[in-house]
Amino acid sequence: MKNVLISAYACVPDLGSEEGNGWFYSSLISQQNCRVWCLTRDIGKERIEQKLQQVPHPNLNFRYVRLPRWADKALHYGLVGMYFHYIYWQWAALQVARSLAKEQPIDLVQHVSYSSLQLGSFLYKLKLPFIYGPVGGGQEAPKAMRAYFKGHWAKEQMRSAISKLLLRFNPGCYQSVRQASYVLVCNEDTRRMVQSLGRTTAIGKELGGVGQHFIPSAPIRRPVRSTLELVWVGRLLPRKALELSLHGFSKVAAHLPIHLTIVGDGEMGQYVAEYIAQYGLASRVTWVGKVSYEQVKHYYRQADVFLFTSLRDTGPAQLIEAMAYSLPVVTLDLHGQAELVDPSRGIQVALTEPEAVAQGLANAIEWLYFNEAQRLEMGQNAFRFAQQQSWESVVSQLVKTYY
Repeated sequence: MKNVLISAYACVPDLGSEEGNGWFYSSLISQQNCRVWCLTRDIGKERIEQKLQQVPHPNLNFRYVRLPRWADKALHYGLVGMYFHYIYWQWAALQVARSLAKEQPIDLVQHVSYSSLQLGSFLYKLKLPFIYGPVGGGQEAPKAMRAYFKGHWAKEQMRSAISKLLLRFNPGCYQSVRQASYVLVCNEDTRRMVQSLGRTTAIGKELGGVGQHFIPSAPIRRPVRSTLELVWVGRLLPRKALELSLHGFSKVAAHLPIHLTIVGDGEMGQYVAEYIAQYGLASRVTWVGKVSYEQVKHYYRQADVFLFTSLRDTGPAQLIEAMAYSLPVVTLDLHGQAELVDPSRGIQVALTEPEAVAQGLANAIEWLYFNEAQRLEMGQNAFRFAQQQSWESVVSQLVKTYY
C-alpha cells in the first residue's frame, strides 16, 4: 500500500468546484490501495468529519493547516489578499508536510487544489515523487467581450497581470512545473503555458469529473413538450458572463416557445433584473437564485438544453453535470468548454465580436428547437461522455497511469 500526501487548499465534501475536487481526489485515491494524508484548511473540518462518520474511509487522514488570524484576514482584501493567503498557506503546508514525512514513509506527493498553475505549490521541496495537478490557469478572457464584465474588466486585467508575474517569479509555479514527476493539465491552453516554462515531457491531461452519485443510473428520456426549456447554472461571477447568454437568448425568435431558467447567485446577481429588462426577457426567463448542490439535479432534469457562456474557465464542472443529465450544451468555442463539448454533444459558437456571438447563440438554440431528434441524440451522447468522466473513473485511471 502506497503512502500518498495530497495538498488540497480547498476540500469540502458534497460541494462542487475546487472544494469538491479536493474531496473527490483525496477520498477516492484512498480507495485505490493507497493510504492518504490530505493537507487542507480547517474551514471544511466540520463537514469532513461529519462525512467520515457517515461513510468511513479507513485509509484517509487529514492534517488541518492553520494560519494566524491576521493572515486569514487577508482574504477580505480582494484578489491580492487571496493570492497572499494562498501562497502563505502553501508555505505553512510545506512545514506540516516535512513533519509528516518524518513520521510516515511518504511514497508520492500530489497537489490538487487550488488548480491554478500560477499559484503553485511548495511540495516540490520535499524531493519526493511529485504530481503537480491537474492544474489550469492558461485561460484569459477575450478583450472583445469586455463589455460583459460590467465594470469588472479592470479587475480581470489585474488578474491577468498578476498571473503573468506569478508565472515568472513564483517558484511554487515554475519549480513545480520543472521538478514534478508529472504535470497534469486541465486543458490545452494550460499545456501551452506549461511548455512555455520549458516543460515538454511527462505532461498529462485530466478534464475533471462529477461524482458517480450525481449521475442518473440511466439516460433521461424527456417527453415531447410544447416549450423548449433551457437552463443556466453557475455562480454569478463577472467571468461567467450571464449577460452574454441573455443577449444571445434575446435574439431567439420571440414567437418560439422557449424558456430559460437561471440557477445561481453571486456578485453579479444585483444586475439580473436589469439584464432581463434590458433584453426584454421578462416573460421568457426565470431566475431561482442559489439552490443546494442536490437541488441542482431537479433543474437539470427539467431542462432540455444547457446554456453556458463563460468567458474564462478551466473546465467547467457544470458542463459535465449537465451532460450527466442527458443535456446537449450550447457554449462557446473557448477554453475548457471547447474540449468538453464536441459536435456530438452540443454546439460551440465561434468567438468573434459580441453581436455575432449573440446571434450565433440564438441560431444554435433555434436549431435545437427545430431539430428534436438530433437534440435528443446529442443528449444521449452527452450522458455516455459524463459516465466516462465520473470522478470514480477519472481517479481510478489517474492512479493506474501515474501512481
